[in-house]
Amino acid sequence: AAPEPRLASWSFDDQLAVVLEERPAVFSSTFGGIDPAPLREAGIVVVGTATTVDEAKALEASGVDAIVVQSAEAGGHRGTFLGTFEESLVPLAELVPAASAAVSVPVLAAGGIVDGAGIAAALAAGAQGVQLGTAFLFTPECETPPAWLAALRTNETIVTPAYSGRHARAARTPFLDELAAAGEPLPYPLQRAVIADLAGVDGYGLYLGGTAAPGARALAVAELVQILVAETEAARA
Repeated sequence: AAPEPRLASWSFDDQLAVVLEERPAVFSSTFGGIDPAPLREAGIVVVGTATTVDEAKALEASGVDAIVVQSAEAGGHRGTFLGTFEESLVPLAELVPAASAAVSVPVLAAGGIVDGAGIAAALAAGAQGVQLGTAFLFTPECETPPAWLAALRTNETIVTPAYSGRHARAARTPFLDELAAAGEPLPYPLQRAVIADLAGVDGYGLYLGGTAAPGARALAVAELVQILVAETEAARA
């Protein structure tokens, strides 16, 4: 029998209240619209996530200060909130210049960037900055489980809703294939909640990561950042 899903006991409003109380310098959101007004009134810079030009325009209209454009190559759950997930898989080289031309707020490029050459290319395409995730999974400070890193090194990545009920890019493991073959998943977040007990078992986790994971380097954060800066400067020169 399927186990009862274990869901978070806090609501969106509960989480937002904590953010407003703590007042971080920057608040970054995904999965769709959020009213940035109360956050900005608290002096917090608000960043939204877009996977298409239409989403970038919608976020700018809502009042965000900057937009992360999440390309098809990006690891993790898709931030899509307008249109279909299939339509949102736009390559970084196409998404960055199109979004940059469509909005006036800063655009931050995300997806498939693990080195300075990738950073320089994104900046040349019109981005004002970049957001790297997969590149830092391999740093010791991240303490990513070895099974996760091994899965990203040895498997291709695919975009599928099979594990959590929402489309995400992750390493294609035998278990992920098994879940996909089982049919339509439960709605997010119920699907992941019912298999929560398996998430920590080697081979059965959701090993999120981008397409450039094989090129990520296992370095300390400080060293990685120094190298990324040097590579970017060299590429731009």
